[in-house]
Parts: sequence; C-alpha cells; structure tokens
Amino acid sequence: MFVSIVIIAIKLIVNANNPNERSKGIGGLAWVAAGFMLLSLALIVSGIILSVSTNGSGSMIGGGQSAGL
Repeated sequence: MFVSIVIIAIKLIVNANNPNERSKGIGGLAWVAAGFMLLSLALIVSGIILSVSTNGSGSMIGGGQSAGL
C-alpha cells in the first residue's frame, strides 16, 4: 500500500509538466484508495463474523466437543 503511494507520488512529481500523465497518476491513486477501502471493509466484515461465531470468547461456539463428555 505504502509503496504504491510512493511510486504514484514519484510519477506525479516527474510528470508535473505533463497534464495527461499527471491525470493518469491521479487515477492510479484513486484505484489504490479504492483497493484500500475494499481491503478494510473485508477485514471489518471478517472481524464481525469471527466475533459473532466465537461469541467473543475466542473459541468457536459448540467447541467441537460432544455433549456426553
């Protein structure tokens, strides 16, 4: 994530006098931001699912043990 932002920033600095190339760089930055938001959303959703499935205890509901033991 950080590396891609640095690369895009370098491209923007190098192409400061070329409006077409700068617009491509800004578009690339938008794609990086969208990917970061998608990854963040996936982490939030997986955290919610894990929290619900473990009931906040850290072990799965049911625990895989039989009721007779």
